[in-house]
Amino acid sequence: MTRIQLRILFATALLIIKLLSIQVNANAAVTVEKISEAALDKLIYSGDNKVVVTFMAAWCGPCIDELPTLNKLHQKYKARGFRLIGVSIDLEGPQAMQPIIDKLKVDFPVYWYGESAIQKYSIFAIPMIMWVKDGRIIERLPGRRSQRELDKKIRQFLAQ
Repeated sequence: MTRIQLRILFATALLIIKLLSIQVNANAAVTVEKISEAALDKLIYSGDNKVVVTFMAAWCGPCIDELPTLNKLHQKYKARGFRLIGVSIDLEGPQAMQPIIDKLKVDFPVYWYGESAIQKYSIFAIPMIMWVKDGRIIERLPGRRSQRELDKKIRQFLAQ
C-alpha cells in the first residue's frame, strides 16, 4: 500500500469510529433555555394558534409529578397539532430545572423565564397550565391534574 492509501484508510477508520461513538437517543431531553419576554410572548400570543403553557419550578413537587403525564400526552397528541411548552419560574436560572428535564426525558420545549413570570402571567399557583387560543388565554388550570383529566382537556382543546 502506498502512503496515500494508508492515510485514506486511516482517515476512513477514524471517521467510522467517530460515527459509531455518536449515540442518538430519540427520547433525549430538551435543553432548558433562557427566553426573553418578547420571545415568550411571541410563542404564547402569536396569531391563529393553539398552545398550552405549563408553568413550573424545580422545587415544586406537584410540578415534577405532573411532568411525566404531560410528556406522555405531548407524545400522544403532537402529531395532531398539540403544542406544549414549559416555563420554569425558578430563581436559580435554567440549571435548576435541567436535571429534572434530563431525568424525565421531557421532549417538549422548556424555557426559563424566572420569577418575573409570576406577575406578568398572573401565576397564582403552580403547576399552572395556561390554555391559549388565537392569542388569548382561554383558561388557567392551577394545580396538578390526573392524566385522564388532562387527556380529556387536550382533546377538547384540539377540537375547538
